[in-house]
Amino acid sequence: MTEQEKEVEEPVPKRVTISNDDLYRRSTQFELWSFTQESLDKAKQKANKTGQLLAQERFNQAFNKSKSENPELFERYKDDELNPQTLITLLTYEEESKFIQFYCQNIVQTTDYFRMPTQVKLTAISLFKKFYLINSMMEYHPKNIMYTSVFLAAKSENYFISIESFVQRLKDVKPSDILDLEFKILQSLKFTLLVHHAFRPLYGFFLDFQAVLLHPSPLMYDVSVDTLGALYDKAKIWLNENAILSDVAFLFTPPQIALAAMYDVNRRVTDRYLKKKFLTTSAVHNDHEEIGDENEEPTNDDNNEIDDQIKSERNQYEILVRTIRKCIRISKQEKPTSEESKEIDKRCKSALSPDKVIERKIKKLTTSP
Repeated sequence: MTEQEKEVEEPVPKRVTISNDDLYRRSTQFELWSFTQESLDKAKQKANKTGQLLAQERFNQAFNKSKSENPELFERYKDDELNPQTLITLLTYEEESKFIQFYCQNIVQTTDYFRMPTQVKLTAISLFKKFYLINSMMEYHPKNIMYTSVFLAAKSENYFISIESFVQRLKDVKPSDILDLEFKILQSLKFTLLVHHAFRPLYGFFLDFQAVLLHPSPLMYDVSVDTLGALYDKAKIWLNENAILSDVAFLFTPPQIALAAMYDVNRRVTDRYLKKKFLTTSAVHNDHEEIGDENEEPTNDDNNEIDDQIKSERNQYEILVRTIRKCIRISKQEKPTSEESKEIDKRCKSALSPDKVIERKIKKLTTSP
């Protein structure tokens, strides 16, 4: 047999492709910062419990100090205004989660104020959220953590701004307020600054939607390049208004989040794309049933193999649709109101500075008629 004949007989190996989802699952972000809903709640509860213990210890020290300085006053009001149970303030992990969302909105406003690129905004939000999976707001008030996250994100995304220029435009913030926190944030993040976002795969899907739905001929009579362009633009808005403020980045991959955005914006077009991508064997099988094959009659083994493949593809399709619907539901959970956030902020400051709470109470008791 000649070399030429061998080349003809030997099958060409299948080309292996790697998707955005595959790449993400090999990343440090996926390894360190991906959770199930249960494990995410446990991480939040653990950080909150640590914060409560520190806040309790901080309160005990302040209370005992004030009590030793004002023994008669504390004895007189021990069952009322100076009862430690009524003075101490601790945040629940649900309250901390709401406050994190509120400060993510503040990060959006801050980055918009500095006219920073979208990538900086997204990375800053990611760094901020990750920090508070390890730490509690009863350890570190979110104000300067927020500004430090923005400053770190700008450096990480190659958007240069000096610390002097940065703090000059912020109220009551000194360079040391940010620089002193940088290492703490980096340490909490395990020094992982590279962040994968859903906006890049969203653009990839926009291109693939065109390839699948429009070529070689349109699959839907009312879908064009302009239609898909509008879908892409609305999906970007959806990500900004929903996904980046929620916990979905910890629970889903960026391609899943991108598909969730497109699915919620236009379910009909996105579902047609998904079926075309996943239900390939089913489509071919249906074509054979409708058109027929004059030259070859499929055997039972062939039919069984096709049926198994159809079931496998259908299962993958249904799992993906359920996943992106769950992502949509979590993304659109109710955001905290301004009133809620103000109350949590007040309680947060009290947990961080119990000495001031006790001082105000003593002053009120000693100055009142």
